[in-house]
Amino acid sequence: MLTDIFAVRYEAVPLFRSFGRREKRLLHQCFTILEDLHPYWHEEKDALKKSTKFWKTIHKRVSNELGEMWLSDPYYQTEVGLGEFRRTESRQRPELEICRHWVRADVSTQTDVDEFVKERLSLMEVGLREVFEEIEHNKLWAESSPELAAMIASPRKMRALNYTSASSELNERFVSARLPLHYHNGYIQLLSDDKITLELEQPFWSAVSEPIWENVDLDIKEAIDQRDTGGKDPALYAAKALESALKIISDELKVTHGGERGAHSFIDNLGKKDVSFVNTWEADFLRLFFTKVRNQLGHGPGSEPMPRLTFEQSSWAIENAMSWTRLLVQRYEKWSSEELV
Repeated sequence: MLTDIFAVRYEAVPLFRSFGRREKRLLHQCFTILEDLHPYWHEEKDALKKSTKFWKTIHKRVSNELGEMWLSDPYYQTEVGLGEFRRTESRQRPELEICRHWVRADVSTQTDVDEFVKERLSLMEVGLREVFEEIEHNKLWAESSPELAAMIASPRKMRALNYTSASSELNERFVSARLPLHYHNGYIQLLSDDKITLELEQPFWSAVSEPIWENVDLDIKEAIDQRDTGGKDPALYAAKALESALKIISDELKVTHGGERGAHSFIDNLGKKDVSFVNTWEADFLRLFFTKVRNQLGHGPGSEPMPRLTFEQSSWAIENAMSWTRLLVQRYEKWSSEELV
């Protein structure tokens, strides 16, 4: 199974030049966040089964992406038996201990420090993503089986609260370690300036955290990764995310007719007088974004120079798409709540 990990996405972006007390402390603190979610030791029955599966899963996914069978030595020697029957046996460590030993390993002089830290942060990312995806799956299941979901609402709510707390702690650890990183909805990415993160990005990630907005969430993450790593056309992915939001809302409002040809058609659907989901001036601004940004990047230039935005222009395009998407999602949620009343 292919797993998207932080170390691979940001391989070409140098972040760590040395491995000192600060970096060592960060890795230890981050690992305890995963342990708090799935402590393994002293658990019993169902809880132990869940923790065993969790550590096996994240170990396998990360080790596979790094091209390793095991992250650290999986076996240890122990003495068993008494007297003349005493002997040495080789036993396998649980995946939790294999991961712990790997995270706490010393850095040798031959080790690339940047790779070393990024790979271990990838374990934290994949671990939290595993819990995030479990919560998203539970939301979908609850929508399809509301009566059964109500019977186990408390454990599911506690799980979501624990995940939210773990996510917040990880981001606080990044701040404490003075790292320009931020975790949201399953991924670690580079942090924008504090004001944009607080007032735009965090509300956006919260708005698109429901399963219905999954494609919007994924395309914005791809846009950010492409921008931060010097990839091609990050603004194109930002525009795709915004277009997905328009399509989803058009579908939910039951105004999609099947003959749409691009984002402009879905904007028209939402701007109809009998719908009035977006105002005339809002529709004009949305069309302008797709005309001047998405269309320029989404079509072959022929003999003209290949269009390419600067880092700052790409950042604007991403932030613009995030801002519009958040507005549209929040407006849709308000409409949905009024429809239920």
